[in-house]
Amino acid sequence: MNNSSDIAVIVVGVVAIAALILSVWDSRRQGRTLQGQLAAFEAAEAEVRRLLDELPEAVLLVDTEGVVHSTNAAALTMFAMARGDLVDGHLLDHAEGDEQEVLGDAIDRAFDGEEIEPIQIEVIAGVDRRVVVEGSFHLPAGSVDAADDDRRLVVRLRDVSEREQQTRALAQARRRFQQAFQSAPTGMALVRLDDGRIVDANQSLGEMLRRQVNELVGCTLREFTHPDDVRAAQPHRARLELGIVDSFRIDQRYRRRDGEFIWARTRVSTTEDDGVMLAITHIEDVTEQRRAAEQLRYAARHDELTGLPNRSYLMHLLHDRLATAEIDGVAVLFVDLDQFKVINDSLGHEVGDLLIQEVSSRLRKALRDEDVLARFGGDEFIVVLSGEPIDVAERLRQAVHPPVMIGEHELFVTASIGYATNHDVSMSPNDMLRDADAAMYRAKARGRDCVEAFEAGGHETGVQALRTTGELRRGIERGEIVPYYQPIVDLESGRALGFEVLARWLHPDRGLLPPTEFLPLAEETGLLVDMGALMLRDSMAQLAQWRAAGHAFANCSLSINVGTRQLVDPNFYDTVVEALAETGLDADSLWLEITETALLADVKAATVALRELRSLGLHLSVDDFGTGYSSLTYLKRFPVEAIKIDKSFVAGLGIETEDSTIVEAVVRLGQSLGLHVVAEGIESPLQLSRLRDLECDRGQGYLFGRPRPAHLIEKERAGV
Repeated sequence: MNNSSDIAVIVVGVVAIAALILSVWDSRRQGRTLQGQLAAFEAAEAEVRRLLDELPEAVLLVDTEGVVHSTNAAALTMFAMARGDLVDGHLLDHAEGDEQEVLGDAIDRAFDGEEIEPIQIEVIAGVDRRVVVEGSFHLPAGSVDAADDDRRLVVRLRDVSEREQQTRALAQARRRFQQAFQSAPTGMALVRLDDGRIVDANQSLGEMLRRQVNELVGCTLREFTHPDDVRAAQPHRARLELGIVDSFRIDQRYRRRDGEFIWARTRVSTTEDDGVMLAITHIEDVTEQRRAAEQLRYAARHDELTGLPNRSYLMHLLHDRLATAEIDGVAVLFVDLDQFKVINDSLGHEVGDLLIQEVSSRLRKALRDEDVLARFGGDEFIVVLSGEPIDVAERLRQAVHPPVMIGEHELFVTASIGYATNHDVSMSPNDMLRDADAAMYRAKARGRDCVEAFEAGGHETGVQALRTTGELRRGIERGEIVPYYQPIVDLESGRALGFEVLARWLHPDRGLLPPTEFLPLAEETGLLVDMGALMLRDSMAQLAQWRAAGHAFANCSLSINVGTRQLVDPNFYDTVVEALAETGLDADSLWLEITETALLADVKAATVALRELRSLGLHLSVDDFGTGYSSLTYLKRFPVEAIKIDKSFVAGLGIETEDSTIVEAVVRLGQSLGLHVVAEGIESPLQLSRLRDLECDRGQGYLFGRPRPAHLIEKERAGV
């Protein structure tokens, strides 16, 4: 029993020991397993932490009180804190005011199981730093039913400060753009590229188009654009829409509410707003600017006084016409006013300017719409036309004739006109003007107030005229201009009553020159004043010598021609007085012959001058009567005592009915006014007979004697 009991005890003990050994071994095995599991957990946790630390967002694990239990490296960086300082602290402590309340509310709602939309708040990130974060919240599945102490919430915070700054900057930029858009002094519109409709417009554009802004929105700019400009802008707009260019500029016309069009400089560039492509359209009113530019352009091309094209613009127009013209298809007329300088010098530039304006108006009215009239300078006009020029030239000459009233001055003007055509295919504008100018010189040489066509050799005529002017000036100084004398006789008895003094030029190279070779140039250049004074003094001195020598014919009078320039010369009266005093002749021996043209250049001034001269006791006559434009009214106004019938009418006397009628009418007019009538150019007995029948009292011409120098007059008339 005892042995059995001992064995039993031993067995129990052995079993117990074995059980203990087994228990210890199992415990160690389980410990090793647990340690492996712990190691694996720690490794997994380390891997999770590593992954979390690599996230760019801050990740925090908070409990229901908002206490941070875990965080990643990004959170430490965001809040600029060590892990030990951040963990176990309250997340809400990193927000202030309303931001803290928003964060706390979001955490509470997330723990309540709500789906929370991301929130945007500003958090404290360091001592003086604030960052804007976007917070999102996630409640893990294991925390849904866990006890409050074990519940955890994953909070993700993403730094959106830069994005927010960009958003704010964009918003600010939009506000600034809108402010600039609305307050811009120029018109602006935002236009959709897809349909061209106006999305927005500013007040300036509304005022420019005289419309309300809300009237513009929804419309297209094309609705207000001139049709021609819509077509012109289409290529630019197409390139913009295709992305070939990002902007363009064009000047266009826009219609206002009142129907008037304004010019605007339109600048278009593109932008995008919320995925919609827009055209930013700047519309600047340049109507006045274009008008000013047009005025400058007009001023550069037109004469200020008359508004006609000027010289440079004329050359441009003529060049264009010649470029496409056939031979003789273009004509140039050179129009020069006769003796204009006399009017300008005697009455002043103001009267001269008004006369130029009136003449330009008359010339313009006499032309066709397709003809071009330009002022070439001074008293010169140029006409460019197509077709036959002679009729147009004659029409222009006639248009100048009627008297011009400027203030109290009644002026009579004539014009010398030369014309040329493009007779050669290579002719330039300068060639055309040169030819027309040469033809005009020929018209001057013919006695003015006529039309001349260009002929070969005309250039030499112009050059000769310039040479003659210089030589004439020297000839006057050297005494080469000498008086010739032609008798004026009583037609009934044939007795010489006087001599007309006619100028001749004893040219050292060209010999004796008649007045037609130099008098027109002397008149135009102003040399006639000096030359006339020379003729007056020399002829009166010659008459005084004849009388001193006792020649019977010396009891005759002298008739001296006076040109327009002399008559209006303020010194002419004194010149006559001095000549009378120097020669000792009585004024009754002197006749001054003035042409109708000279008298009518300025009727009032001529009347005053003639009355002053008449007061000296000398006599006055109207030369070449019937060739001008005088009337009975003017003839009665002037203190004249004789009229001279021009030789052009006397030439046809007894042959041409018209000439005979004119001569008879002039004789009867003179007789009715108590004036002497002198017929010029008497060359045949028939003419003399008819004049005697008409009781014309005086005459001169080759029938009674040619103009002779003084020594031949003495020889021929020694026995008279």
